[in-house]
Amino acid sequence: MPTSAPPVILVVTRDDDARASIVAELARRYGADYRIDEALDERAAAARIHALAEAGGLLALVLSDRAGDIDRRSLFAVARREFPDVRRGRLIEWGQWGEPGVREEILRLMGAGELEYYVIRPWHSPDEYFHRTITEFLLEWERSIGLRPREVAVVGRDGLPRTHEIRSLLARGGVPHEWLDPDSDAARERLARSGITDTPTEPVVLLLDGRALRNPDNATLAAAYGLTTALDDARDADVVVVGAGPGGLAAAVYAASEGLDVLVVERESIGGQAGSSSLIRNYLGFARGISGSELAQRAYQQAWVFGARFAHAREVTGIERTEGGFVVRVAPGDEIRCRSVVLATGVAYRRIDVEELEPFEGAGVFYGASAVEAQGVSGKPVFVVGGGNSAGQAALHLARYASSVTLLVRGAGLAASMSQYLIAQLEAQGVVVRNNAEVVGGGGEEGLERILVRDRTTGEVAEEACRGLFVLIGASPRTDWLPPEVLRDRWGYVLTGPAVLDENGHRWPFERPPFPHETSVPGVFAVGDARRDSVKRVASAVGEGSVVVSAVHRHLANPDGKAVPVR
Repeated sequence: MPTSAPPVILVVTRDDDARASIVAELARRYGADYRIDEALDERAAAARIHALAEAGGLLALVLSDRAGDIDRRSLFAVARREFPDVRRGRLIEWGQWGEPGVREEILRLMGAGELEYYVIRPWHSPDEYFHRTITEFLLEWERSIGLRPREVAVVGRDGLPRTHEIRSLLARGGVPHEWLDPDSDAARERLARSGITDTPTEPVVLLLDGRALRNPDNATLAAAYGLTTALDDARDADVVVVGAGPGGLAAAVYAASEGLDVLVVERESIGGQAGSSSLIRNYLGFARGISGSELAQRAYQQAWVFGARFAHAREVTGIERTEGGFVVRVAPGDEIRCRSVVLATGVAYRRIDVEELEPFEGAGVFYGASAVEAQGVSGKPVFVVGGGNSAGQAALHLARYASSVTLLVRGAGLAASMSQYLIAQLEAQGVVVRNNAEVVGGGGEEGLERILVRDRTTGEVAEEACRGLFVLIGASPRTDWLPPEVLRDRWGYVLTGPAVLDENGHRWPFERPPFPHETSVPGVFAVGDARRDSVKRVASAVGEGSVVVSAVHRHLANPDGKAVPVR
């Protein structure tokens, strides 16, 4: 049973003076909320970690000046096995990152997923650089474990798809929340405080101010925690951005910062598909990596500060050309006039074509993998379907919680579709990779309990115990709502730039050629994954979102499309 004792920060080093100074520095800053523990070496530290786990305690952070070897596993791996959300830092002296042995160990541990980052030992007091690193670690840990009281509580049955959907929307929106089973004493107490005495059959969202929302729709939910869902009285904009994934957010930041009146309309959650990524390791500027939801929230705040307007949980259903620009239709019955449009609608994960599994969507079968789903399969066997980076990231994240993780790949291997650093981490974390495999069936009495996996080489079908199936098998663009004037290829990806002129039978109406990200409709642009030939990376979408703004400016300055001499 969990104890009420404070969470532990564990310091491990054989150097008595160094250990004493680090413990003292930590105790001064964090001693009121954390227990600062210490160990002489990795074996003593491992014993303390095991004892803490058996007592039901919490381990927030391990700081050690060596990885050690405990039954062929590092101390950091031992800590993660006992406490899946623990943060781990390799203590080094200032300048020690240049020593080949230290550098190689840190890179090896990070490459194997056994270490978050190095921590430079404090050399004066207070050492705010040291404390910045520690505070970031502790903030990440607190967010992942849900230790503190939450502003929002979701009361709903675990196997109910709508419960999962609400929790996923909150998590991807960066809203801390807790989940309560309707039959638990804690749920009944919280419900009674909000005036609900019955046991609800549908999810109820309880807010900090005492309000209770019974199975709210997505727009009501977003409005409840302070997001703007209504179009304001000013129904005009210079540019409407459709979609708030990385590309749309970048376009909003750059357009708003350059003085354009920007409205962003997002149908689901800020961050798009990238918002569900547990960790993005290769995005420029984040050496330790960053979760997709955190990156999206930072970008959203940046766009908001520059004055971009947002309509959350609203869906664009059509675009119509009018004199002087466009009318963008927003369900259920709103319109906004604008002078240009940036399509950043992104893509949606393709559904697995197995009829037996359809009843289990949101109750064992998931598309993507956020923290909500991962913690729900703690100690259970799970399978991930897919061979790209998103599938690899999901498998690594799930490996922290699940009893076993198996990656099912339709092709012959991962090398052509996944980054090498992810392949190495999958191997190091013990994720089983099964090539030439596909899911062909499954079922269960209380949620998903089993799947059928077919070997595409031999045709043999095997039944596997499975409590979570995470599907990341490629994606299709969200472009079926666009008018026929916006040309797309046979898969639905939007044609832009020179590809518009190459399309047989299409007549470009302007004297000037289309700009690089401009669609077949002048003044309508496309960026990110929904655009044909785009590179499916977060950084690429951000780059396209930033550079498209220059083309928007050029269109607004010359809306009639007259040929402009090149200077």
